[in-house]
Amino acid sequence: MVLEIRKIFNLLVSVAFSSIGFIAAVTVTVLAAREVSSNPYFVGFPNAVGVGGAIIGTQIFDKLSQKYSRNRALSNTFLIGGVGGLVLIYSLIIDSFLLLLFGAFVLGIGQSATLQTRYAASFVASESFKATALSLAVWFSVFGSIFGPRLVGEYSEIFNKWFGSDLIIGYFIATFGMFLAGISISMFSQKDSPLNQKLIVEKSSKISGLDHTAKLLTRILVLNHFVMVLIMSATPLHVQDIGETIRLVGTIISYHTLGMFLLSPILGKLVDKYGNKRFAIIGTLILIVSCIFTLFNTDILFLKIGLYLLGLGWNFNYIAISSAISKYSINNSVNLNIKSDSMVFIGSAVAHISLGFTYLNIGYTGLVYFGLFVGCSLLISVRKFIKLTL
Repeated sequence: MVLEIRKIFNLLVSVAFSSIGFIAAVTVTVLAAREVSSNPYFVGFPNAVGVGGAIIGTQIFDKLSQKYSRNRALSNTFLIGGVGGLVLIYSLIIDSFLLLLFGAFVLGIGQSATLQTRYAASFVASESFKATALSLAVWFSVFGSIFGPRLVGEYSEIFNKWFGSDLIIGYFIATFGMFLAGISISMFSQKDSPLNQKLIVEKSSKISGLDHTAKLLTRILVLNHFVMVLIMSATPLHVQDIGETIRLVGTIISYHTLGMFLLSPILGKLVDKYGNKRFAIIGTLILIVSCIFTLFNTDILFLKIGLYLLGLGWNFNYIAISSAISKYSINNSVNLNIKSDSMVFIGSAVAHISLGFTYLNIGYTGLVYFGLFVGCSLLISVRKFIKLTL
């Protein structure tokens, strides 16, 4: 166990730092867009552009991994994200929506490295520890859940006095988080780690088209993420519109992200022991229940429970399907993880771009009903997954 953790220690530390930064940024971004944009339909655009950055970042990571190594690719991608944080700070100082978009794009590049750590951890772990290693890489994001929104709430008033905006604290934390993540990858890396070697992908193994299994796994991952992003990204707007403070926004996002990451190590061990199919079905059912709770969104307690369950259901599916994708990629010598993540990013971008229009026209409750519909569609795909032989 200790030897296995030593293999991935630099990955775990980097995830902790980057997640603190990214979740702090997520807490304030739609509110920042509302603050600097004159058009309320644009509130989801910075997060959508950030997703575009993550798509590009995934490709940058892939190229750097093949040219240098996974560790160097992760480090450089995180450092690029740190630059994005600096741009975001400046965008709020000068009230520039265009600069906010550019900063979000660059920060998204850095966030792509956080997502790739789970596959790097699975790659370097022994066969019996792969899902556990993957889940640990996801679990270390719990530091972001605890400290990211909390730091935003605690120091927002101070930054409001210094810079004239209580939202800048989110991007200040994001900047330091990404830079520290990039440094941690290099500082704590084992010299003999396979992650310090070039990633070799044969030309014939690069997927030009997805077979039925790959398409199904990707579809589940996309729908799972879409429901989570759709409801989560609208929640800060809803909380602010019912007259609550940014401190409560941070608290609710903290509950949500704790659901996303807190039980990851336990889930990883269970997936290693019992397989991933039963946990995908449980995760989908939890996701549907979370939507039902969130329909009672004027009650803060129900909203907290709903957002926590939303994160928890997402986590069950995320661990189960990511484990299946990692296994599929290794068994077939392909890079399905890159293609599936890219599709997830596209789905997230659609959710973010449509946020302003849908929130203004059907409201938060309408968005939750739509999320419930997508959750039921996800259940159909998961039932098909259960019948597969991987």
